[in-house]
Amino acid sequence: MRLPEFADDGARLEWIARSLYTGVLSDACDAAGQRDRALRPDVRPLDETKVLVGRAKTVVWAPMFHVTANPYDKEIAAVDSLRPGEVFVMVVGRSETIVPWGELLSTATVARGGRGAVLDGLVRDSPQIRRMGLPVFCTGRRPYDSCGRGQVVDFDVPIDLDGVAIQPGDLVFGDADGVIIIPQAVEAEVLARAWDKVAGENTTRDELRAGKSLTEVFRTHGVL
Repeated sequence: MRLPEFADDGARLEWIARSLYTGVLSDACDAAGQRDRALRPDVRPLDETKVLVGRAKTVVWAPMFHVTANPYDKEIAAVDSLRPGEVFVMVVGRSETIVPWGELLSTATVARGGRGAVLDGLVRDSPQIRRMGLPVFCTGRRPYDSCGRGQVVDFDVPIDLDGVAIQPGDLVFGDADGVIIIPQAVEAEVLARAWDKVAGENTTRDELRAGKSLTEVFRTHGVL
């Protein structure tokens, strides 16, 4: 099946959110020779009903053991440079003391047209974030402030998160099953393969419901 025509990238992201899911995108990445593009399973959504789709806005954190003169400078610069359609993807190193994300950053993200956040670290203010409806994926929760514990050292740079190489602008997709990152270089191929598989799965599901055996259906459609 051919992908629809999109008026802009925002419309493309909305269609992806409505039409696809992590399982089929992961399978499409495998088929495109891009295996192991999913983050580790402890990166979980605050709200499993939310789907996160956007362009990676990469941020790198480092531990600090004292309060510097301007601890929030690069964090503020990163947030203020966020563009519509972007998703914060933060490398925190699974720190148990750095808590980079909370209500105020979520509020600023929504105001700037951002689509959410993914981090291998902790968040706070989770009830407020959930009420906002902003999709956020993290490894846990803790009420600390980041000041004196960690600070942003760089952003808009290539990163490695859970062994997944991520470039700014890569496609980020998250749902109840986890988070997958699709490189821009293969995005068109992956989306086309995923859309084809969705169509195949729909047909397979209908035939299974009609009573056909899995052996027969798989032999016919090759979808499992």
